[in-house]
Amino acid sequence: MPPLLLLLAVLLLFAAANGCGYRGLGLACEDNTTLILPAQSHHRYIVSGIDYDTHSVFLVDDVEAEALNATSCPHLHFNFTIDAGSALQLTHSDSNITFFYNCNKNASWPSAAELTGCSDYNKSSYVSTGDDGYTGEAYEYGCEAAVVAPVLDAHKKAMMEAPPASRYVEVLKGGFELNYSPHSEQCGACERSGGWCGYRHNQTHGGVGFACFCDGGPTADQCELAVLNKLDQFLVHSC
Repeated sequence: MPPLLLLLAVLLLFAAANGCGYRGLGLACEDNTTLILPAQSHHRYIVSGIDYDTHSVFLVDDVEAEALNATSCPHLHFNFTIDAGSALQLTHSDSNITFFYNCNKNASWPSAAELTGCSDYNKSSYVSTGDDGYTGEAYEYGCEAAVVAPVLDAHKKAMMEAPPASRYVEVLKGGFELNYSPHSEQCGACERSGGWCGYRHNQTHGGVGFACFCDGGPTADQCELAVLNKLDQFLVHSC
């Protein structure tokens, strides 16, 4: 079964059991249906796919999605950062695009291009496709703000074939990739025992806590029997 279909099947199975998410990776669920990566300032990224063979999680900036659909000038507000100790980390497949808004001086660095259609600003705005994510030019050129956005490097290289008015919007919509270790702490122990990590609501005390979903039901840490038997039954009855 393709990884994304497997993920959706697991989410449906866990939703029925009143639990959803991937606590060890910092992933959570909204309404037991949408898998997200919460970030600072109530920002969130939607998980568009998971590849279990390569241990990859693919993310799209949900907060900016509506704004990207409405304009050819990507007006981003949030710099993505990830803690060095996180189970999720950026990969070699990722690159950066940096946006500089409302600048006093004309940009002259080689990788910069002027943005068009930025009607919210009365000065010039620019985008840089350099990989370093350097924002020092924002001060040098008197820019109001600088935002670094992670993107897939393959999308960034291919975007030059797109029309100038939409190329940066399209590469941002493509999202980016994070890798995870399948053997990280609590989730690693659960997965090695044949279970799936997730959240579970405590019916007695309230709140949400870690759960390892097993064939015989959820446990607080790990299980002995694989959850795949129950998943197979679920998929058979769903067909």
